[in-house]
Amino acid sequence: MPSNDLTLAISLRALDELARPSRALEDAARWTSHLGIVSSEPSFIERRRVREAGYEQEFLSGPRSIEEALTSVRTHFDTARYVFVGTDETSEVVARVPDWTYQSVTDAAAAAGWRLTSTIDADEEWPYREKTRFE
Repeated sequence: MPSNDLTLAISLRALDELARPSRALEDAARWTSHLGIVSSEPSFIERRRVREAGYEQEFLSGPRSIEEALTSVRTHFDTARYVFVGTDETSEVVARVPDWTYQSVTDAAAAAGWRLTSTIDADEEWPYREKTRFE
């Protein structure tokens, strides 16, 4: 059985590719020890986007690169595994950061049962709204 002793970092761009990013973060929070968001965007943009979206997280990258943020997170959280979920644009970052494993958002979504924006059917509402049991 896989361990929950995991620190998970997700890039903002990866979250943009998810149909329901808040749900994905809520789901990930159940099976990770630590969960956060990293971005190569300026920190004021990152903070504003996270705040406006209402994303729950334990850490942000702040005023540093993704590589620097992952290195800092590694020193603050002691877990058995460290996984970075990103896009093709960020895949090489993890090669320069000890102890981190890269997972593409497409593969992470498939493994976790998260939907990608590219899998939303044309007849579904956008933004996605779940039907209540009364509809």
